[in-house]
Amino acid sequence: MAKVTLREVAIRAGVAESTVSRALAGSGQISLETQERIVNAAKTVGYEIKNRTKTEQRNSNGIIGVVVAALHNSFYPYLVDRLHNELDDLGYGMVLIIDELTHARANRKLRSLIDQLDGVIVTTATIGSPMVEFLVERKMPTVLAIRSALNPAVDVVESDNFTAGAEAMKHLVELGHTSIGILLGPNNTSTSCSRLDGALSVLSEYLIPLEKDRIINGDFTHGSGYSGLVRLMRGKNPPTAIFCANDVIAVGALEATQKLGIRVPEDLSLIGVDDIPMAAWSMISLTTVRQPIGQIGSKAAELIAARVEGRLDPEPVHHILPTSILQRSTTAPPSDSNTLEQ
Repeated sequence: MAKVTLREVAIRAGVAESTVSRALAGSGQISLETQERIVNAAKTVGYEIKNRTKTEQRNSNGIIGVVVAALHNSFYPYLVDRLHNELDDLGYGMVLIIDELTHARANRKLRSLIDQLDGVIVTTATIGSPMVEFLVERKMPTVLAIRSALNPAVDVVESDNFTAGAEAMKHLVELGHTSIGILLGPNNTSTSCSRLDGALSVLSEYLIPLEKDRIINGDFTHGSGYSGLVRLMRGKNPPTAIFCANDVIAVGALEATQKLGIRVPEDLSLIGVDDIPMAAWSMISLTTVRQPIGQIGSKAAELIAARVEGRLDPEPVHHILPTSILQRSTTAPPSDSNTLEQ
């Protein structure tokens, strides 16, 4: 016999499927009349209503917290906007928490909010984030979006960052570049580490050496891209191409080339990751590896709602979404003789 679904209950009760989920999860924002109608509909069609513990029922405000370390990266406002719209469609409000939440004072801030939230989406977790540990200890429904962490007990929605790094580096190598630099974000983020691993795997495959001083860790910021570019290009034997671990770093690097009189892509090729809206502007036209920002937002919102409403098995879910390369105007074959043998 086929298992009865929430959709069947929703049709029977004459309400949206998300309303059924929230009503059966004990949301205090659903009217008693509607809750009663939904429960009766569930019984009529034979839907099994799971009994939830008091711990699971403690939050019923219909509010999801979204944690972002900062908004200087234009990637995150776009993601947050998508999360807000998706959560709103699912019947949830959103509280935006702009803080790295990596120190004691910040954790106290989160503790003061925790009892008002049904769940938390963390978009800027570090690999060993104490905030994630805190949320898991409190049995708070948690989804990590964009970045993953060491804790295996939380749901994750991210891009295939290893492949993104590999795609970017393969593009440069296939253009003929063998003298390459890499500008990364912090080394305690999964995005930096995985994209670096992907890039290095391609260099290893093509037997292209990479000196350690050609790899620079910084922040995912414009300033970090600017200073990193200057450092690489003023060193001995400057590279003919640079892989930037995100678009904001790449835009900072691009500005530095203008100040130094370096032509892009004639003298130097630049490639980023993300495909933020700015990357497509005609004055920038950045070659980049697109990650599906909108899809990540949609899946993260759907996942936190399902986790809050008790519609998922206890086993954590890990979604890894595909990336794709977009060649624009900042990459070209090197102008010198440092090319791969054809």
